[in-house]
Amino acid sequence: MADQQTFQHGGGSHRTTEPAPAAQLSCTGCRSRKLKCDRVKPRCGRCIRLQDPCIYPGSRQKQVGKRKRVIELEAKLGELENLIRATKAEEQREIPRGDYATETDWDSFMSSLDHVDSLPIDSSVGATQQPSLQEGDYGPTELVGLGLFEQLPSFQLMEDLIEIYFDKLHYASPMLHRSRYTAAVHLPYPVRPPMCLQYIVMALGAAATETYRQLATPFYRRARAYAESDEMTEQGEQFTTVAHAQCWILMANFEAQQTLFSRASTSLCRSLRIAQMLELHRIDQNDQSDQTLSSILAPPKEWSELEERRRTWWVIFCSDRFVSGTTGWPALINARDITTVLPASNEAFQTGIMEQTGSLMSILTQQRQDYSEFAARILAAHLFHRTFEHISQSSLDDNPQDFKNGSYWKAHRGLDNDLAAMLMFLPNNIRLPRSFRCQNALFVNVNIHTAVICLHRAALLKIRHLNLSDNLIHQSQLRLLPAAEGILGIFRMIIDLETALKNPMMAFSAYMAALVFLEDYTTDYNHQSEDNLQFLLRLLVTLAKTNVVTRSLAIQLASDMKHGGFDSSVMDQARRQETFPLTYQDVLTNI
Repeated sequence: MADQQTFQHGGGSHRTTEPAPAAQLSCTGCRSRKLKCDRVKPRCGRCIRLQDPCIYPGSRQKQVGKRKRVIELEAKLGELENLIRATKAEEQREIPRGDYATETDWDSFMSSLDHVDSLPIDSSVGATQQPSLQEGDYGPTELVGLGLFEQLPSFQLMEDLIEIYFDKLHYASPMLHRSRYTAAVHLPYPVRPPMCLQYIVMALGAAATETYRQLATPFYRRARAYAESDEMTEQGEQFTTVAHAQCWILMANFEAQQTLFSRASTSLCRSLRIAQMLELHRIDQNDQSDQTLSSILAPPKEWSELEERRRTWWVIFCSDRFVSGTTGWPALINARDITTVLPASNEAFQTGIMEQTGSLMSILTQQRQDYSEFAARILAAHLFHRTFEHISQSSLDDNPQDFKNGSYWKAHRGLDNDLAAMLMFLPNNIRLPRSFRCQNALFVNVNIHTAVICLHRAALLKIRHLNLSDNLIHQSQLRLLPAAEGILGIFRMIIDLETALKNPMMAFSAYMAALVFLEDYTTDYNHQSEDNLQFLLRLLVTLAKTNVVTRSLAIQLASDMKHGGFDSSVMDQARRQETFPLTYQDVLTNI
């Protein structure tokens, strides 16, 4: 070996080890770090200890570490490219794709929108290169982490879609603080809202207007991909945030609009569990000793931030109640577990002026009669769920044969009285026609009438099945027709019918009112009911082209009318999905 020498001593040979000769120059690693090098070849002691490559220069030259730095950067760039290719291939396999979703070719998509005046998509970013950090200032962990080398929307497009969302759809899920969210979108990573929330807000905004409707599905898919990626990051702290709870509930709303009800239900479950982990249902709990775990949320910086957390919980609560009421699936939230007070008014929320509110139970027991528009929506959702719970969970033990003393009919009369009382004692800011410009006022009144229809239609079935008194049938019919006419009158007040019926519950209400008019016409040949029925059918058919929920309900209503003795042309009309102007006056002239 080179390090060993043999020498003679006393006639015998001995082999021993001596240090290798030192080099004349320090290695490049020690020189670049300005450290003392022992100059032992082939590797110095420091490089052996740190397991670094040890390279000795051939001569004394300046900037000996520059070439090594270039080599290191090239090696790291190669590793990053390999990682990107692998993660991109994995993302293509794992991103969920609905039946209606297709892969978006942005070049062909943009060329297909020539009729749209300068659609503001930033075309400076190619599909195969890293997005510009100057345009959106997106951090590498946000985009590169998924392998999504995507063409980012321009700020102008983002602002347009955010404005559309808040102007047209925010009232149904009023949890985002408009000014704070709009400003936060322009902040640098990681202060801005997570990418999943940004994309689902833009997807909902795009779906609400004809100009950007083709962007809705790809933006939704991006939102879902980012949300699912956050779930797989580290130990879960990445997705247990209020913003992610908001993202999943908005995702559920979008999926429900596309009739993806099973997927919407699972998205709702995700949102609910995140909210419960954050203890949003116990924000205003007085007895802290009952809390088994302290909240993982930091204290709010201001009252409006605390109010946003409350509103996030109540948006989830409303969705849970409506899903349970329309599907028959068990509710996920027990109202007795909630200590979070009802939301304040929209004005107080936006201005940040603190406003005292009461609990859900205090309103139900009429201890308080002043509540906000959003609180009225919560109460309507709660009563709607109670109605369906009463209808679906009745049994022989409820003694339905005894109309006077049976528990079924006692519960029936109690619900009917609660619905009538709520409609009668609504606050002034929810009353119609005074507040016809308030979208939540329209929704609350429609929802109460719909609950009345569902309650008494179920009562009629029960009465006829048990052969009870005809007087009971007459009593329920007296409640049905005014409720249906109330829904029809409200639809006549609505200025933007297309946006209003984006909410599946509003379309469902129109269908339920149409069934009442159909039954009244087939029983008493009331021609006013026939005109009202034709109006509602034309309304659903008008919106069927851009709304899959109304399309399915229009076909179902036409089928019901055909079985009720109407001409078969109504079925053909619904299936053709004829389109007409979307104002009430234009719909009325086509009847």
